Amino acid sequence: MTAAVLTTGRAQTCAGMTLKPGMNFELTTYNAKEKPNGKITYQIKNVSREGNSTIVDITTQFQDEKGKAQPPSDIRYTCTGDEIMADLSGMMASMQNTAFKDAQMKMKLNRLVYPGKFNVGQKLPDGAMEAEFFTNGTRMMEMNMTMSNRQVEGQQSITTPAGTFDTYKITSDMGFENRTMGIPIRGSMRVVSYRSGNLLFDVKSETYNKNGKLMGYTLLSQVN
Repeated sequence: MTAAVLTTGRAQTCAGMTLKPGMNFELTTYNAKEKPNGKITYQIKNVSREGNSTIVDITTQFQDEKGKAQPPSDIRYTCTGDEIMADLSGMMASMQNTAFKDAQMKMKLNRLVYPGKFNVGQKLPDGAMEAEFFTNGTRMMEMNMTMSNRQVEGQQSITTPAGTFDTYKITSDMGFENRTMGIPIRGSMRVVSYRSGNLLFDVKSETYNKNGKLMGYTLLSQVN
């Protein structure tokens, strides 16, 4: 592996996106009744090069509706120019059962790929993440998630508190399984996300249950 050669503070462009340390993104989460119930913040800490790839190190933090923040976590996105590989470990940490909030998380699989350019009708590769949680060396919980049947269904203009964006509508099926002390809990959801070709994060993302009922959504509320 080639050593990172870029220094903090230098902006890079990859797959049509400008990536610069210090950039901040805020996403507000809403429940099914369109009432805000939390925020997710992302801050780019460093942009570097490894071989032909651009590496983006990001700090993410989740905040509930009362303003109480979880400890920040670090994630890493990789841009090859042809595709962006998203790090889902921040999502996994946010879904972690509070009973195991002090457990050590070990990622076994962590991959969700977006192309550098979208086309309506395009099928996207499946995504997946798998993690184990340990307390004092003992495995307490396993969490697995898959993103399948991912497809670019159309284009749509989306207005959020951060502005108006031309986006691509991407649909996917999410399946998940949690095992605590060997006891499985399984579920499935439908995810509809709206992505702009020049932003690292979704402009909007909606989650529906297996019956098609809206469970909640996120909106990009701030970019600076």
